Amino acid sequence: MRRFGFDLILAVLGLGTLTLPSRADTHIYAGALGTNQNGKCYFSNGGGFDATLSSYALPQILRTNGLNAGYFRGDALTFSALAATPVNGGPVAGCAAFGSRLAVQVVSVAGPSGGSFAFWEGDGESDLGNITFSVPVGTTNGTDYLVISENNGEPGADPYGHIHGREFTTSAPGTYLVGFRAIDISTNGVNGGPIQSPSDVLLVRFQAGLRIEDIQTFTNRVTVSFRSPPGISNVLEVTSSLTSGNWQPAAAPLRGNNGLQSFTDTNASTVKHFYRIHQLNNLP
Repeated sequence: MRRFGFDLILAVLGLGTLTLPSRADTHIYAGALGTNQNGKCYFSNGGGFDATLSSYALPQILRTNGLNAGYFRGDALTFSALAATPVNGGPVAGCAAFGSRLAVQVVSVAGPSGGSFAFWEGDGESDLGNITFSVPVGTTNGTDYLVISENNGEPGADPYGHIHGREFTTSAPGTYLVGFRAIDISTNGVNGGPIQSPSDVLLVRFQAGLRIEDIQTFTNRVTVSFRSPPGISNVLEVTSSLTSGNWQPAAAPLRGNNGLQSFTDTNASTVKHFYRIHQLNNLP
């Protein structure tokens, strides 16, 4: 049996409404800032996922059956390469050079002790059922990568790629910061090397397990919407001081079900106070 405690703490400052950010599109597009030799790769929409610019986290929920059972997995995050030819919907501004073959490298992983971040290859219909590679928390110079261009690296090939069915998982509950880098693995550049140079590292945040989806405050009432793995007890608690250690239940406990649930404190104070969702339970 594995026993753990986990808290998410949030501040509520009286009246008003606070909504956490969300992402309708979970595609990240890779291209290049220039198609000349050593033109730098980049993520064209990476700013929308950049953990240094936003508190947004891609949610991951514990899988209890089928592929990925026992791991945390969210809606598919798809890395794609911008197209250079009309047949693939191009040319798209910012696409990489003809003959480049783009890949996304997992450079770093920070998160809960003992956790790991893994990539699973699949074709969208029949998953292969095995982890392709796994990167442990604490890694700062990772070299594993997934190819996103749908070419074989032949000279003059369109770097385009858009493959669904691939998945990312985490192995322990908590918040992860994963560093991704776009690279060119072709041999069509000078001296048989790549054409494009590597991108800057893009940090993307993943939240495995308990996740706050929305917080709404009204007069004497606070509603907190959240998602939690199934079978885990969740308790909404409140305090007027983070240093006092005096946390009090603010609503009846709820068992997680992987779906959207909510707590409501009907006796909320209008002065500054703090809430937390506290988890404590046994897992197999």
